[in-house]
Amino acid sequence: MSQGMTLEGKRALVTGGSGAIGSAICRRLAAAGADVIVHAHRNVRRAEEIAREIGGSTVSFDIRDGEAARGAVDRIGVEKPIQIVVHCAGFHDDAPMAGMTAGQWTDVIDVSLNGFFNATQPALLPMIRTRWGRIIALSSVSALMETGGRRITRPRRPGCMAPSNLWRWSMPVAV
Repeated sequence: MSQGMTLEGKRALVTGGSGAIGSAICRRLAAAGADVIVHAHRNVRRAEEIAREIGGSTVSFDIRDGEAARGAVDRIGVEKPIQIVVHCAGFHDDAPMAGMTAGQWTDVIDVSLNGFFNATQPALLPMIRTRWGRIIALSSVSALMETGGRRITRPRRPGCMAPSNLWRWSMPVAV
């Protein structure tokens, strides 16, 4: 965050907020004044620790489950709308394509791409209503170039960028 930038009054949901990168983002958003909701599915205890540290709150749901994600985002938004969604949730079960199973492919795509949609789409109308919103999708360097591992995560960057651009250009107001 640039010096002097404030997010006072803004509400942020960080999917995968219990992980190393997600928790660092939670800390920075909180330092800038945002009300941060730390998401976790498997590491809820760690999410609770981070939330206590930053004065935020937690939410737990399986990001692959569209109904669960929508329900959670809707419940969170009753009190105050989410205006920032940072998608850090990830699933690492990588293998070279020749040795990959269909299940490995499906699990990673469900978290990285479907999970991005599941957590972001329900927050869009509230962003529009408040006339302010930010959607941030993170990806590792392996999405851009071969790193000797994590080959399956490569579709994540273009897979998240396409809907982000679509949503950005289809918004009826400047969000």
